[in-house]
Amino acid sequence: MWNIIIGLIFVIGGLSGKLALVGTSSSGALAVVGAGLVVWGIFQIVRARR
Repeated sequence: MWNIIIGLIFVIGGLSGKLALVGTSSSGALAVVGAGLVVWGIFQIVRARR
């Protein structure tokens, strides 16, 4: 569940340009990492329900 919340914060921050991925100074990369966290969180929830 926390993966989804943190992922959404990363996506919103990256797409707005207010946050950037450490070491790259890229906001687009942060949005991609956030999307990955959201997908991973959803996968964990679906797997736990089985």
